[in-house]
Amino acid sequence: WGTLGDLLPNRLRVVQIGIMGATLAASLLLIDVDFIGLCLVLLLFGLFWNAIIAQLDTLTLEYLTTEHHRYSSIRVWGSIGFIVMMLGSGWLFSDVDYAVLPWLIIIGLLVSAMISFGLPARPETHLTSADHTGIGDRLRHLPVLLFFAVAAVNQLTHGPLNVFFTLYVQAHGYTAFEAGQLWALGVFAEVVLFFVLPQFIRSMDLRVLLTVSLVLGSLRWILIGAYPDLPWLLIGLQLLHAFTFGAIHSVSIEFIRRWFPGKLSGRGMALYSGFVFGLGGSLGAMLSGLLWESFGGSLTFMLSGLVTGMAAMIAWFGLKKANLGVQSS
Repeated sequence: WGTLGDLLPNRLRVVQIGIMGATLAASLLLIDVDFIGLCLVLLLFGLFWNAIIAQLDTLTLEYLTTEHHRYSSIRVWGSIGFIVMMLGSGWLFSDVDYAVLPWLIIIGLLVSAMISFGLPARPETHLTSADHTGIGDRLRHLPVLLFFAVAAVNQLTHGPLNVFFTLYVQAHGYTAFEAGQLWALGVFAEVVLFFVLPQFIRSMDLRVLLTVSLVLGSLRWILIGAYPDLPWLLIGLQLLHAFTFGAIHSVSIEFIRRWFPGKLSGRGMALYSGFVFGLGGSLGAMLSGLLWESFGGSLTFMLSGLVTGMAAMIAWFGLKKANLGVQSS
């Protein structure tokens, strides 16, 4: 998908193909299939969904041109949509059968498709770039490899949170509603950061922001593991989601923009999405499950904190030449 987006005059076409393909895949959820069939349908859906996410981020940067620092003020609407759907689906499925879920997905994707056809065309900046280096040349730079590794490890250490947090807090006496409120609080903090960050990101050393966010992530996981019975502490730790996801994702998008310009932008974003969210997220879910069964929830969170702390050290000492300093434009 990334290669196709970099070759086509209009990257928006890739996003539209992805939306329509995902819609077709979602319609297969209406068919009664066995477990293997369901896995194949979800695999097909993921194939097209990945085309949407990475290329939409790339397209956003192309629309912004010199105002790329405003990326997070656009990305924030994805987080707002997540909150609305999370609260809305909780209310809806308390009275409505889950069988309507595929229809909701299909309708949402069709609305997205209609909106996409109303977007204006962008100049072919990614085709006229004077940068003639290939994607392989970029991947031979140590800072690029280290950054991808740090970002993937950060996503990996979110595994216990993404997979087990609700079960973890319920096991410590919280209700399902209270667990949902803790989730919403984390995303709300992310929304606030996305709104505020464009005012400061141009004057920031992004390596410092990345390292501080990883240190806060390390603190977050260790304290969740150590003191799950303190509600006020969990509330504060959930607010750190603004940094452990929001800030690190914003730094990552800016890193891709700087290291994979022009005709490399789509493939760079696809590599980031696949390696960090695909590989990092999958390994995080799998490893957290294995650790949870062997050592329990508290120790699993604490181990995630230690690994995140090591990632912070790599970010600080290994990314000095990663072109993350303050830029004038």
